[in-house]
Amino acid sequence: MGRVFFNTRKNIHSLDANYTALASDSGKTFVINIASGMTLTLPSIADGVAIDGWNCKVIIETNVSSNTFVITEGANDTDVLVVQTVEQDVSASAAPAGTSTGCTNVILANAADTVGDSFDIVCSGTKMYINATVKADAAVTVS
Repeated sequence: MGRVFFNTRKNIHSLDANYTALASDSGKTFVINIASGMTLTLPSIADGVAIDGWNCKVIIETNVSSNTFVITEGANDTDVLVVQTVEQDVSASAAPAGTSTGCTNVILANAADTVGDSFDIVCSGTKMYINATVKADAAVTVS
């Protein structure tokens, strides 16, 4: 009979300053705890740091009240972020702004975030797929 594990825990990493994710960060949940904004740089696909299966989750725990929270692609990558955004408070006349088939940055606007907004990120080996779930309409933009 196989082994059964109980009380397994997620690997949580609290961030309160700019951070560049490492290959060893795969599987982590990053919790953002900085009101003045920050940048999370993903590991580079082009440099072989991020390989297929690399993944993380990002959760907003402290509202960003000044500046912005940015997720950016790794060094030497070009438009590898593929983004889909689900907004809970959607304006009937506006499509989600944070959707792209290839971009460099995912931006959570100053004071538009809500505690609990999250980003699930998975690397296919050639792209970083980001599924954003946010409360506010147009809180996420891409560039």
